[in-house]
Amino acid sequence: MKRHPSLHPLSQHHHFALIQALQMRRAAEAPPEKRNAAVQRQAEKFIAFWHKTGIVHFREEEEVLLPAYARHARLDQDAGVIRLLAEHAEIRATVRDFEHLRAKKLPVAVEAIARLAKLLHDHVRFEENEVFPRIERALGEENLDAVGRGLTRLHSKTDVCDV
Repeated sequence: MKRHPSLHPLSQHHHFALIQALQMRRAAEAPPEKRNAAVQRQAEKFIAFWHKTGIVHFREEEEVLLPAYARHARLDQDAGVIRLLAEHAEIRATVRDFEHLRAKKLPVAVEAIARLAKLLHDHVRFEENEVFPRIERALGEENLDAVGRGLTRLHSKTDVCDV
């Protein structure tokens, strides 16, 4: 789907999140003799990704995009926004769980990384396919341009996700 240029930074972040989700899924599906090491490596990579990109991304959605949308819609009556925020909380909780395990030098379970991979993938697709189009329609060109000025382009177009 063609995204309004002002939301390209968020969609770009989503692209890198989908890469993370794919890598986590692959780690969870690795051959049994390599699976645990792959899962632990990917959990570390996701924690690094979260601190480099995820925290800023969620804040921008919650502190820039949704307040702009709130001027045009009742967020408490928008099931998509409620789901978006609930999933943000669940992803944050999972990162904290992974960090807690790392601090105690305990392994991340295969099921946990697989669950996060699916949640992250489904979350990004939901935002891109359902929530963002609705917000774009509600805000209109001028408001979208203003939102775009409040978003951070975390990567250049030639940048690759290094975590």
